Amino acid sequence: MRFSRFFIVALLLAGLAAVSVPARADDVKLPSKYCILVLNSYHHGYAWSDNIMKGLRQELAAQHVSADLYLDYLDTKRTGRLAVLESLRLLQTKYKNKRFDVVITADNFAFTFALDHRQELFPDTPMVFCGVNDFDPSRLQGVPATGVVENSDVAATLRLAQELHPDVDRVVVVGDNSVTGRAIRAQVRDAEKELSPGLRFEYVEGSLRTILERLRGLGSRDIVFSIPFYAYEGNASNGWFYDASEVQELIAKASNRPVYSTWAFQLGHDSVGGKLISGVEQGRLVGELAVQVLRGAPVESIPIIRKSNNLYMFDYNQLKRWSVSQSLLPADSIIVNAPKAFYEVDKDLFWLGLFCFVLLSGLSILLIVNVARRRRIAERLKSQLSFLEILMDAIPQLVSWKDSRQRYLGANRSFANFFGLEEPADVIQLADDEFIRATSFVKWAATHDRQVLRTQEPLVRARVSLRDPHQANDGDDMVWLEINKVPLYDLQGRAVGTLSTAENVTREVELEQQLLRSQKMEAIGALAGGVAHDFNNILTSIINSTELALMDVEKNSDTGMDLGRVLKAADRGKRLVEQIMTFSRPSQEGFRPTNLAELVREIVALLTPSIPCNILVVAKVDPEVEKAGKILVDPTQIHQVLMNLCTNAYQAMRGAGGQLTVSLSLKDLGEEEAGALNMRPGPCLRLTVADTGPGVDPAIADKIFDPFFTTKGKHEGTGLGLAVVLGVVKNHCGSVRLLRETGEEVVFEVLLPATHALDGEAAAAPRALGDAKARLLFVEDDRDQLAATPRILKGFGFETVAVEGAAEALDVLERRSFDLVLTDFDMPGKSGVQLAKEIGLRWPGLPILLISGRSQAAAAAEGVSNVAAVLAKPYTGRELSDAIRQALAGLMRDAEQACPAAVEAGAHALEEEKCPAS
Repeated sequence: MRFSRFFIVALLLAGLAAVSVPARADDVKLPSKYCILVLNSYHHGYAWSDNIMKGLRQELAAQHVSADLYLDYLDTKRTGRLAVLESLRLLQTKYKNKRFDVVITADNFAFTFALDHRQELFPDTPMVFCGVNDFDPSRLQGVPATGVVENSDVAATLRLAQELHPDVDRVVVVGDNSVTGRAIRAQVRDAEKELSPGLRFEYVEGSLRTILERLRGLGSRDIVFSIPFYAYEGNASNGWFYDASEVQELIAKASNRPVYSTWAFQLGHDSVGGKLISGVEQGRLVGELAVQVLRGAPVESIPIIRKSNNLYMFDYNQLKRWSVSQSLLPADSIIVNAPKAFYEVDKDLFWLGLFCFVLLSGLSILLIVNVARRRRIAERLKSQLSFLEILMDAIPQLVSWKDSRQRYLGANRSFANFFGLEEPADVIQLADDEFIRATSFVKWAATHDRQVLRTQEPLVRARVSLRDPHQANDGDDMVWLEINKVPLYDLQGRAVGTLSTAENVTREVELEQQLLRSQKMEAIGALAGGVAHDFNNILTSIINSTELALMDVEKNSDTGMDLGRVLKAADRGKRLVEQIMTFSRPSQEGFRPTNLAELVREIVALLTPSIPCNILVVAKVDPEVEKAGKILVDPTQIHQVLMNLCTNAYQAMRGAGGQLTVSLSLKDLGEEEAGALNMRPGPCLRLTVADTGPGVDPAIADKIFDPFFTTKGKHEGTGLGLAVVLGVVKNHCGSVRLLRETGEEVVFEVLLPATHALDGEAAAAPRALGDAKARLLFVEDDRDQLAATPRILKGFGFETVAVEGAAEALDVLERRSFDLVLTDFDMPGKSGVQLAKEIGLRWPGLPILLISGRSQAAAAAEGVSNVAAVLAKPYTGRELSDAIRQALAGLMRDAEQACPAAVEAGAHALEEEKCPAS
């Protein structure tokens, strides 16, 4: 016995020793866990996606599987395919060194994404999918994958709906044009074949507003089948999403007819119900397949589940609303939102509880009633005050209220933030002048508060300006407020204070001012075009008459020198008119071959003296650009582009200084990059403006080209500089972009097509006419030019007949033949273009030289085949002669091709001699 006791004690001591000795770290083994990547097509908060995750977690827990779930939502319901492309780069970065035991995809987008990019993200990792509509087994050829097909029983649901509503003869199917929407719509079309032929189907899609408008006024013989989809409403800068449940509720409200669906997560949102597919069931099934893979089963050996357990489920409220008897439903139907039965617990337990409750209530009824009443009142007041406070702070307008002494009783958060107060309560019992620095605004507010209190008439939408409270004392930025004031009344109906609301309308005021400036500029442009046209006619008469006068006097005489000065003054006036026309005419009127290298050097030389000395300006021109020659651009507009970019650059560096670099080089634009820039592939000129300033805030990098967007003060810029740059470059079929926004340099890149610059072929020179005597018909309504121009033409050896107007010109052409018709564009009756068209019909082959002082003449002449050239007023005699010879040279080339021998005979010989038949 003693030995036994000793033996037991020894065993106990040994056990205690074993417990007290700590195990070595090498002996500690942690349980292993699986790593599972879950790619979800949609987003957290979407009921279908959340139900799938719920079912998956339930199955993993039921199977006692310990796993780390890595969840990534592609958010395609709200952001579309763009998010999928961004997700690829994100997933590559996040999981480049991570190996997963299995990849689970939920719904079509994630399934397609995983198949397309599995080799880049998780090669050789088995995949398990769920929620896939219109499943194509060929997609999985060679891919280690299995899964669950989302196969909603549309036919069973609509067949039951037809039984529940025997008078229905049309089903209106509502959905969107997404991948999932198209797949489900295909399932509905397949279900049509299984239903009675008398049931018609109509498919409605488009924007949410369009759908709701089409659903209004459905008849008593219609029902709605709802395909879940998201809807976006609003503009690009301010919009909101309606999820699938909200969309279905709006559809039910608009149609005012029974709505059926085949998805369980839509039940409870004005859907009657049907044979529903459950997201939880899909998640549970995909979890069951994933567990088999994790436990070693080859994924290829696991069959794909093509039909899940769909259940008949209905909403009690909708059944009652549409007078559907529950006796007509399938026997195993589940009813949600049904009123609870009075007895849901054991009857004995219920009566025992009820007896105790009555007994206790009878003993304490007097105390409980009084205490409960006071507590309810206190809680109600507290809840109302809390709600009002939250509501007031959520309002973006500035809200405040005062007593009759003009002392503040309260304000909301927006008011406190605007005037620089830490808390709204800080304003209580203060007057305006105790915390508002704008004296004029304080006086204005006090005057109108007293007026509203005295007259008890509200003040509506009164605008007032004050200095921005967030600026320093010397700041001059003004803020515009639109203010409403109404009187406050007590229980006796007496006015005891004022309530004020104010909205910051500074942006609206600025836009109104900018619109007025824009309208003024447009009016000035129209006026400039009209003035330029009349001035061109005057200058033409002055130039032509002066040139004629110079023919009659010695050039070195006093008169000749005076006339020479008249010509020089007229030439200056001509250049002035050209500048006015550049302001008013379409932008491509000024396009001409230009040496960009010389233009860049000229602008840098012009800019250097006008900028601070602490900024170094450098021009870098690639020698290849010099060899390329000229490019067809508007040099005035390109000058403006460079000046705007350089001005922005040196303004960014004017504090700390730095280097401004303007570079010009050649670049060969490939197909892919050209497509991204909306340009044609091929050679182009690359113009860059780089500065070493502080950089561009990435938060505003995508807004800098927007009109009126500026980070400068109100008196430093209009926000149109970069918008003008963008417009000019787009007009040249080029591209401009912010190439580098931070770092050592901020670089703006301008790309311009260089096709003309690289074409070495020069235009063929006009063929000289020799001593050919061409007959000309000159048509003009200005009598001064009718008197002067024919004399100038005669001096150049042309036989000229001058007529006033189109009608007289047509009469002369009936009697005589001419080699060329010179006609003014702007004439009373028929214009020059109308005359050219009629001549082309009656005398085909007779060329026309169109003369005009209006910028739209060239555009109006486009497509008129017999207009050989367009000459702009004012013109010199030499310019007129060159234009005539150019037009006649084109006629000669056409004749030479038809009859080479006739060319030697002179211009109008073409009409008198015919080529012999060959």
